[in-house]
Amino acid sequence: MTPPQIRRTTLFDLAVPFGIVGVTVYVLLRVSYGSIPTLNYASAVPLAALAGAEFVAARRVRSAVRHVPGARPMQAIAIARCVALGKASSLVGSAVAGAAGGLLIRVIPEAGTVQAAAHDTRAGAFLAAAAGLIVAAGLLLERAGLDPNRDRGDEDNARPAR
Repeated sequence: MTPPQIRRTTLFDLAVPFGIVGVTVYVLLRVSYGSIPTLNYASAVPLAALAGAEFVAARRVRSAVRHVPGARPMQAIAIARCVALGKASSLVGSAVAGAAGGLLIRVIPEAGTVQAAAHDTRAGAFLAAAAGLIVAAGLLLERAGLDPNRDRGDEDNARPAR
């Protein structure tokens, strides 16, 4: 019995939460933008910090999976958890990017005339950048934990014995 194969995150997997959350945020802001407080620049900091930690973890996981000389070994369950974290982070980052996109589409037209919209445009841009970082870090972490020889093993087993 072979273990189940992990399906890599695809562009479609990221586009779905991006689109759904982006449209939802845009519609909600169209209706109630005037009643919410201005956004805080610091809202992007936790995402950026998590992205940094995931970039570091991806490097460590990749070294362990590829058996780089001098790399500390990792248990298989820790690698699997890192892959799951990377997949989840990329999906959540995509949703946050959609929310930031919906916000930016709503506030950019008014940024030149309304001071709160100009402030929210800058905060939304920071949030979109942090979301992009977490998507990239998540995808890198997910792919770092996958065995680079996993596809070659099937070809070796398919060859007839001599």
